Amino acid sequence: MKKLVLLCAALTMAFTVGSVQAAEKPEYVNIGTASMGGSYYPTGGYICNVTNKSRKKYGHNIRCSVESTGGSAANMRAIQAGDLNVGMAMASAQLDSWNGKGAFKNDGPNKKLRFLFSIVEEPMHIVARKEANIKSFKDLQGKVVNTGAVGSGTETQVNAIVKRYGAEPKDFFRQETKLTTREQATALCDGKIDAFVWVTAVGAATITEAANTCDIDIVPLNDEVINKMISERSDAAPMTIPAGSYRGQEVDVVSWGAPGTVVASSDVPDETIYYLVKGVFDEIERFKKQSPMYKNLTREWAAEAGRSAPYHPGALKYYQEVGLIK
Repeated sequence: MKKLVLLCAALTMAFTVGSVQAAEKPEYVNIGTASMGGSYYPTGGYICNVTNKSRKKYGHNIRCSVESTGGSAANMRAIQAGDLNVGMAMASAQLDSWNGKGAFKNDGPNKKLRFLFSIVEEPMHIVARKEANIKSFKDLQGKVVNTGAVGSGTETQVNAIVKRYGAEPKDFFRQETKLTTREQATALCDGKIDAFVWVTAVGAATITEAANTCDIDIVPLNDEVINKMISERSDAAPMTIPAGSYRGQEVDVVSWGAPGTVVASSDVPDETIYYLVKGVFDEIERFKKQSPMYKNLTREWAAEAGRSAPYHPGALKYYQEVGLIK
């Protein structure tokens, strides 16, 4: 009998230790962002910062890290392939990946894609050297233009617009470059390119660098072709780059864009996403102070803007808990 009691005690202890170890097992979240010079990389860093700091407060064991990637399209493909579990993307890339259309036609629909929240508005910027005399998207024809990194959301959007002008990028531009966001400001001011296109938050560091280094124009995007495109797309809307956003920009510039969103695979545990979303939303006022890019951010907007994929159950649980979604 004594041996039986000791055996039971040993089994109980082993089960308890095993349960504790299981409970303490880290849950890793790797957020795919974009290049280091844009808005996604620091945003991913802020998200991981508040998530990691909330471990003791909320009792979770999430270990969040950030990965620099090719951008929206690359992140959507990596999530679909299972190489990333969380990623950032333009709302347009999210929509196309969910439906398996546009740049994702060959990938097929990703029905495991799940929406978490939107974090920043992203108007398309055309940044041109003033002497290049570029006043509209059509004026990029015959110019040397950096059109975004391969696999980026910017590249996808540029290609879509060029096709609306009845052309292909290889015929439309004199030369199409694929510089990183860090390289494009230097190339512009050194005269190596005439302009660069970038879908990013107002105040992005690389555009500020270019404006502070040489004379530039922020080109308006409101001709008939682009206005027709906006009217036909559910994932796009007119946006304004306010006067004074960059040195030498004295007037509001009309543009268009969509929210930058954070999405995940449905394979990520509900509890993990719940605490990631809770960490950001409970600290959203502190989050907004990290950068002027987030000054207009509200909990209500972030919970719904730019969503085309279903909510992740973990995110939905939080939103219903705090009354953001009924």
